[in-house]
Amino acid sequence: MSLNAMSVLVKIFFEPKSAFESLKDNSKPWLPLALMLGSTLALFYWYFATVDFSWLLEHTMSANQDLNAEQKQAMAKMMTKDSMMWTTLGGVLIGTPIVFALYALYYLIASKIMGSAITYGKWFGFSIWASVPTLIGVPLMALQIVTGKGQVAMESLNMLSLNFLLTNLPSDHAWAGLMNNLSLTTFWTAFLSYVGLRVWTGRSVASCAIATALPYVVIYGIWIAKLMFFK
Repeated sequence: MSLNAMSVLVKIFFEPKSAFESLKDNSKPWLPLALMLGSTLALFYWYFATVDFSWLLEHTMSANQDLNAEQKQAMAKMMTKDSMMWTTLGGVLIGTPIVFALYALYYLIASKIMGSAITYGKWFGFSIWASVPTLIGVPLMALQIVTGKGQVAMESLNMLSLNFLLTNLPSDHAWAGLMNNLSLTTFWTAFLSYVGLRVWTGRSVASCAIATALPYVVIYGIWIAKLMFFK
């Protein structure tokens, strides 16, 4: 691990402007990416190794009230501990870099509109560094696994989600997925993205705020509209 990368990792939390100034010439994203992937993979492996799978299966079935008995039976046959574990681990390993790659593409396009010539590779690193606050959830997820005695749902692992902190909606509630997805780290990542855009592009407060907010408005706006109008 690079000592410089470690110092930037600390700065992201306490001096984000200074951190992004350091990252502008060399975004070196491999340390935070390795930490995020490694810790998440380890946590989910641990989760499936210790969870009461009979309880988890029953919990999952109860959250799918729209399925009939035959569909639930077919679903139960497909859902084994190993299949769920490897699907989850594969999703983390493959899906996480893809999400960062898509955000990098968005920032590349947005920055070009704002007149910046920063390359795609640097924006890929940018999207990873802006997501570093998700690491805060790792010890909290571990705490949930330790104290859950094998009976904690996957959606309850994130103690920073708005559902865990505020709404406490049951898993079969229509809005539970959205509230589980929205987390304190979602807003922290958005703030870091705004700070980073200001530092890297030098554009106005309004331009960077709009560029930062747009993907969140589109993604969550569509999600909310679907819940409200297309039940």
